[in-house]
Amino acid sequence: MQHVDRHKLQTSLPDRIAFAREFIGFSVEDGETLNAAASLVGPLVKGVVDGVYEHLFKFDYTKASFLPANSGFEGDRPKDLAGLTLDDPQIAFRKSFLTKWALKVFTADYNNPATWEYLDKVGLMHTGVAGFEHRKKKDPLVVDLLATSLLLGWVEDVLVATIVPLDEETLPAAMKLKVLRAINRILWIQQDLFQRHYIRSDEEMVAAAARINSGGESYPAPGAVVVSPGFALSQSTKVALESLLVVGAVFLVMKLR
Repeated sequence: MQHVDRHKLQTSLPDRIAFAREFIGFSVEDGETLNAAASLVGPLVKGVVDGVYEHLFKFDYTKASFLPANSGFEGDRPKDLAGLTLDDPQIAFRKSFLTKWALKVFTADYNNPATWEYLDKVGLMHTGVAGFEHRKKKDPLVVDLLATSLLLGWVEDVLVATIVPLDEETLPAAMKLKVLRAINRILWIQQDLFQRHYIRSDEEMVAAAARINSGGESYPAPGAVVVSPGFALSQSTKVALESLLVVGAVFLVMKLR
């Protein structure tokens, strides 16, 4: 049985990646498989990216993330969601970043630590922290973890639906299975690298709850996002934590009698 240092999983990116790869089975061969599929998948990326934004624009909840202007943008901006279209100049910029990420998934050297640092920064940049150099002078980008998680699931579904119908001559069945499994594994690791910056460990959550209950911190408005650094809980989470603390206190009193 392998020993895993839980503290290092929370504090060390290399340790977290090593465990994630080992646990989910993302091997050197998986990286090579994605690289081998790059020439086949590359031409499909633009269509996938366009589809992503068309899908995001179907819901006001996800479309709202694109309404604020990027810092330094001096062009005309739509005043509401109805006026925001897929042709907006800022949407083109954001599409370019998503395109770069998608291509990176298939072309990256997964033996290079810089690859994992890049994927980690992709998660970090959605929490309001700059992450990348190009975001340091821009307004914070804050996207709910719910939206990022569901989007990764949607992207994987689109890739599966695109790759599965390919004929045997284009992509043999054995290779097709390898590609799909490698995509699944890397997207789940990417998902974890989002969660890493949104979700605190159990110990940190309890400690933060204790500080809040003692008046050291205050709660934001209902529906606030949990981000790191910084801490915020929704009202429903506050009620749940307070209930757990009360139950725990009652249980402790009964045990001491």
